[in-house]
Amino acid sequence: MDLSNFKNIGNLFEKIKNIDYKKSNLVKLSVLIITVTALYVMIPSYKNIESKYEVGAIWSSEDLIAPFSFPVYKDESEYEQEKKDVIRNIAMVFDKVNNNNNKLSDSLDYLKYQFQNIFRKADELVNNKDGYVNSEILDPDKQDLRIDFTFPEWEKLYSLHSNENPDNNLTFNEFYNYLTNEILNNADKDIINIDKNKITSKRITVQLKDEKLQELSELDKIIDKNELLNDYENKFRTRFVDSLLVSSAVKISGKLTPENLLYNNVLTEKETQSRIEQIPKTIGIVKENERIISKHDPVNRYTKMKLDSYKKVRLEKIGMQDVILQYVGKLFTVFILLLILIFFLYYIRKEVFKDNFKLMIISSMILIVGFIAFLSMNIDLKLPIELLIFVPVASILLTIIFDSRLSFYTVTIICFLVAAIRGGDYSIAFISFCGSVLAIFSERDIKNRSQIFRSFLFILIGYTFSILAINLIRIEDYQKLWVKLMFGGINAVMSPVIAYGLLIFYEKVFKITTDLTLLELSDFNHPLLKELSSKAPGTFHHSIIMGNLSEAAAEAIGANQILARVGCYYHDIGKISKPMYFIENQLDENNKHNELNPNVSTKIIIAHVKDGIDLATKYKLPQEIIDFIPMHHGTTLVSYFYDKAKNSSKEEISDHIYRYPGPKPQTKETGIVMLADSIEASTRAIEDPTPQKLESKIREVIRSRFMEGEFDECDLTLRDLTRIKDSFMKVLIGIHHHRIKYPDSNQLELVSNSAKK
Repeated sequence: MDLSNFKNIGNLFEKIKNIDYKKSNLVKLSVLIITVTALYVMIPSYKNIESKYEVGAIWSSEDLIAPFSFPVYKDESEYEQEKKDVIRNIAMVFDKVNNNNNKLSDSLDYLKYQFQNIFRKADELVNNKDGYVNSEILDPDKQDLRIDFTFPEWEKLYSLHSNENPDNNLTFNEFYNYLTNEILNNADKDIINIDKNKITSKRITVQLKDEKLQELSELDKIIDKNELLNDYENKFRTRFVDSLLVSSAVKISGKLTPENLLYNNVLTEKETQSRIEQIPKTIGIVKENERIISKHDPVNRYTKMKLDSYKKVRLEKIGMQDVILQYVGKLFTVFILLLILIFFLYYIRKEVFKDNFKLMIISSMILIVGFIAFLSMNIDLKLPIELLIFVPVASILLTIIFDSRLSFYTVTIICFLVAAIRGGDYSIAFISFCGSVLAIFSERDIKNRSQIFRSFLFILIGYTFSILAINLIRIEDYQKLWVKLMFGGINAVMSPVIAYGLLIFYEKVFKITTDLTLLELSDFNHPLLKELSSKAPGTFHHSIIMGNLSEAAAEAIGANQILARVGCYYHDIGKISKPMYFIENQLDENNKHNELNPNVSTKIIIAHVKDGIDLATKYKLPQEIIDFIPMHHGTTLVSYFYDKAKNSSKEEISDHIYRYPGPKPQTKETGIVMLADSIEASTRAIEDPTPQKLESKIREVIRSRFMEGEFDECDLTLRDLTRIKDSFMKVLIGIHHHRIKYPDSNQLELVSNSAKK
């Protein structure tokens, strides 16, 4: 075996393993191809004529003129009903079998001989004291009779043979002769070999041997075997007292009663098919250039049949070239709509476009809604199930996972795709759009998961008024309107429930961090924050002030305010392990670093980054929050201990071991938190902080971080830095504003005495 093949397979798996699934262009292309292909398959090859039409609706398009002559086909349901009527009233065909009384007499005589043979053998067994009529020795002879008698019935028949029936004074020969007369008397009756209840018409057709078909006008003139046996049983009950004799007589009569009308399935089917073919499928003709329907005319039953017929004939006339053009049209429809969405993501939401996992989320929502629309087209129900296409679910999820603007654009595309999949039904696109957009508004400022359910009212309003608008245009009856409103209400109730469940699914599978997750993490009752507040209260207070600064700055430059604030709360959780080695937690003047080498102190300070990452991983914090822990320091210098080391050593000191390991901030939010961390700490040390001093310190820190290149890997611009500076100023002035100096109690007393004088 060639080992090189295994090596090539191994290399292939290694390449697949090394693919960056989050940013790979190949993965991005695969997502696009899968989405386009799935939507292409869902869109029907032939949509309705210019608009959807129903009986009672108003034709809103231009006059429709027939480009060719075509027959007007009956409504499918009407034609099917006529077929059912034919099948129900067809005279089923039976073959007539002439009874031969001589043959029947021979059968009766032979059966009597079989009974006598069994009784003779039974007598021998009784005389020899070896058994009775129910002995197993007689089973083969009984089976030859092909009559299923019970043991008591055999005993009763044998008692007739052996004259052991004093109550009746009846012998077996008398019993059997009576049965023979009854069977022969009924031999000329017409007896069918199927259950009479299965015949739905009032007559049947009888096929006589070597003659033409003849019809019996009355079904009452024939009987089936069950009816005959019931008649026998009634007669036997008047003749025989013993119920065992009655049941035995019925069984014997049933075996020997001939059925002379045998159902002929082939001829019946042939006759049925012939009658069905005679049913006319059309009720008229529309000639070329004849007006099928005029603009603003109501669609009545006959007009709908003409429209349906025109659609059917036009579809039959489509050639291969037209089919190819339809396929191209379907592909263009999908591609153009998705291209619009791609342009939006590429130019306006580039961070989403770069992340393949986020693209998968958007694609999956489009496909889920599209598949529901596809099912609604292929489920044959006389109900408005198109109103159960849960487009609001996508709008709720997209708003929570991303933002309202992206959700609006995507839902708009989804509504057009739903209309295309529904064969050009743009009324459902309008209804879905109204309900979904209002759902977006209801989720913009969501604070907790339970608020998802408040979108119920918004969706209900959107669906109710849009359904009413469509109903007024089409002038539909009120019964249909109420049904549609009910289905719209079901959508409004179910959409938040489905969205709630899918949100958990997307968070777990794609490991995404929504604003809801961040809001839950901002709760000070979170175990990590509780531990931070108890073990490192100074750091906890510092983090809260930073959160206020960062939130204001994020709002000023259009970044994620909640992410910036929550990132501040957890950025220094690593200080929990050694809180007293950080100045903000030292309650006395005893600084533990005074007794340590600057190199050791630096290692302790820098170690809080690694400790923080370990703690965050242990408590399963989202990666977006973990990123704040190393990035808020970037690769900055621990300048205090670096300067201390330089001053205490005559040798040249490298700053490598005195720098944080990084990485530098990668997002606007982490860049903001880096600035907030430095500015909050440095402004706290200012004596008599005036606005001028605060502004000077803020400028100094921002300039320093900018010149050090700490913002080279994030998207912060100079304009952003200016706005961040202004927002920091507003918050810090509010924190450090001068307060009125109130006089002490002695001064108040002197003032009071002087006032009395």
